[in-house]
Amino acid sequence: MKKTVCVVLALLLVLCGLAGCKRQEEREPESSMPPGASAAPVAKTQEKYRIGLVQYAEYAPLDAAREAFMSRLDEWGYGEQKLEIDYQNAGGSADRAKEICEAFVKNKTDLIVAVSAPAAKAAAQAAQGGKAQVVFLGGDESLWGDMSGATGVAEGQNARAVVDLALQADPDLESFGLLADPACALGAAEAQAFREYCGEKNLTVVEGQTASAGEAAQRMKELCAQVDAVFTPVDSTIAQSAQEAAKEAQAAKKPWYTCAEDLVQAGALAGVSTDYTEAGRKAADMAVQLAAGRELSQVPVYRYENGQISVNQASMSALGAKIPEEALTMANYYG
Repeated sequence: MKKTVCVVLALLLVLCGLAGCKRQEEREPESSMPPGASAAPVAKTQEKYRIGLVQYAEYAPLDAAREAFMSRLDEWGYGEQKLEIDYQNAGGSADRAKEICEAFVKNKTDLIVAVSAPAAKAAAQAAQGGKAQVVFLGGDESLWGDMSGATGVAEGQNARAVVDLALQADPDLESFGLLADPACALGAAEAQAFREYCGEKNLTVVEGQTASAGEAAQRMKELCAQVDAVFTPVDSTIAQSAQEAAKEAQAAKKPWYTCAEDLVQAGALAGVSTDYTEAGRKAADMAVQLAAGRELSQVPVYRYENGQISVNQASMSALGAKIPEEALTMANYYG
């Protein structure tokens, strides 16, 4: 009898040890999962899960999002053995983004991951009525029609937040210049949201359309002669000459606000923007859940309630600007 009990106890110890090892192997990465996600997904089949990764343009914030997405997949252990990833860049062309996404669907890609709002729109349209699912990163899904087969990371109301920040800094502000390239689709929705919100606030908007990076500084100079402040959405064209444009704004003693943190880093006064690195990681969490066989309804859209405030200290000093203390305590600093 004693021998039998010893054998049973030994077996139990072995089983408990194995269970402990399994729990340790299945531990999720350190950062938190989005709503609807859970730890330790397991691939649904032995076949590689096929992801089509489309980025709208070469632009530092989008690059950061893509790199964070790929790095996060590695953290989950979803590398080349489990995933087949086809990365394509549309080069800033809506037509090219459409072609890329349609090719993904034709090639029976399981999931299209779209980096930026224009890429997300192309992916959503291409995937309609098909089997491919979509994880978008950027923008707002309400702009793209049928999104029943999609989830992703939606940006917050950054343009409205920027206007509010500017009014807190200067309650007497009456007019804004809009410095942007109308051909750059990255910030088109933000630019429109900005126009609409300025209308609600009875602020005059003067358009300063820029067709090339070389025109940005001159357009800034012209706008500063007409308005109290200048606004720029996410814009890869303006970003190429942001330092020169910032110098014109400082020379004119006019604050430059934006929805792009890279522009603040280059010299714009302040901005409210999306944390693209964090967004890329969240998108990867969603992709892993879907690859593991989760239902789309279990992986809901993640919406940022508040954007990241950023401030350029050199510009603030040069302009004598008074950014609200509450905003300063939460800001990233540059300059």
